[in-house]
Formats: sequence, C-alpha cells, structure tokens
Amino acid sequence: MKKIKHLSIMLILTGVLSCINDDSEIDNLQNVQAQFCDNYAGAGAAYWNMSNGIFVPLNKVPIIENPGGRVSFNEQPLLSLEYSVGYTGTGIRDSQNFPIGIDIKRLDKKVFYRWIPNVSFVGVSDFNQIIAQEINTMFAEVGYNPSNGFDPICSRNESQNFEGMLVNFNGRVIQFGEFTGIVWVRSMVVPGLGTVNSAIQISAAPSVEFDARTLDTFLPFNFQLYVRPDGEGFIDNDRDGSPAHLDPDDNDPNVRHQN
Repeated sequence: MKKIKHLSIMLILTGVLSCINDDSEIDNLQNVQAQFCDNYAGAGAAYWNMSNGIFVPLNKVPIIENPGGRVSFNEQPLLSLEYSVGYTGTGIRDSQNFPIGIDIKRLDKKVFYRWIPNVSFVGVSDFNQIIAQEINTMFAEVGYNPSNGFDPICSRNESQNFEGMLVNFNGRVIQFGEFTGIVWVRSMVVPGLGTVNSAIQISAAPSVEFDARTLDTFLPFNFQLYVRPDGEGFIDNDRDGSPAHLDPDDNDPNVRHQN
C-alpha cells in the first residue's frame, strides 16, 4: 500500500510545497477551478484538486499560526497534529474496524477534520459504502440532518490496477446547509485477503469560511502529516532512513521502504 501512498502523497505535496497572509493567498487561488465538477472555484477548489493529485502553487508553507494544543493517537503517539486555539482533538477508536486516526473539531462544532491513514474493512463490495459512511460521519460531527438535503458538487470514483492490486480513489465535495465538506477515501484491495484497506480524510467548515479554513487549518494539518516542521524534508518518525510517506510502518525502525 505504501507504493500507492507514495504516488498520491508526492503529488499532493508537490502542490503544498511550491513555495501565505491568508487574504493574499485566497486572492491568488480565487480563480482556481475544481476538477471533476462544474462551477466550483477558489482555495477550497485548489484543496480538492490537491486531493486528486493536481498541482496548485502556493506562496508559502501553510502552518498553524496560533497553536492551541496537540492531539495524538494513544496507541501510536507519533501520529499527532498541532491545532489552533479554539479547537480540540481526539484519537479515533472503533472496536469493529480498529482504525488508526485522529479527529479535530472547533469548539463551536462547525469545523471538523478527520485523518485515518489506515483502516481495514471486511465484506465491502462497493467503494461507495465506505465513503457514504464517512459522509454521514461528517454530517453528524457538525450537527447536520441529511434529511434536509445536500448537494454533491464534485465527484470522482476511479479505480486502477497497480502491480496486481486494485486501487480506488473515491472523493466528494458536498454543500449541505451552511456547510461545505470534502471527503475522500483511497482504498486498496489485495487479492486473497478479503479486506479493503483505506485511508480517509474529511474536511468540513461553513461555506462562507471554507477557503479561509482551508488555508489556516486543513492545509497545515496535511503539511504536518508528512513534512518536517522546519520544512527541511519529509518526516521520518522512527529514524530508519525511510520517510513517513514511503515507510510501511514509520513507528518501527526494523520496517522500512524497499526501493
């Protein structure tokens, strides 16, 4: 799975590391058009494009400007994110699928971010089952009743075979009530195992501030996941010489990426 993650993450980081007063960056990205959809533009559209591996230049490295705390996953403390004042975070634990991940939420419950780098599903016959579950999670976390309706404005569900494995990217940009959300799931099916291994990300905020939160919250979170805080290269948590985006287990120095 790490080879797949390498391909996708390097594409995303190409956009993130291209070279932000947020107002100037919003102005810079206001004309960026979202791919795989119509009539969606701006920083949020650029963020969606990055999720799809599409290069978008930024003016500087996105960081948390007003740190308020840090959340770590209890069983994997190296999986952690710094968040801004006014937010809180928790580790994700599900007794059924045993995901490894973290949730971060603004205290008013109107901004929500989820990152699950790995979770296994059994008996999944349709990749839409997974993303539907996460979309419902997004609705619940911001207190939205989906019976009030929602509008998927961008959508991509694409599979390809890679070295004998089926790899799927399934993503949506959704507007619902006062909110906009981006949800994507990148899954891999290994023949003979009977499971689907997935990485999941959710980013949701009020539509009127989604571009701003993309720049000061969502992009800085993604940056922290894979790049050293000083900007000098990729994170290598277990210091085995294999960076996090390539290492099959970046918490075990005895397990590393093989060229």
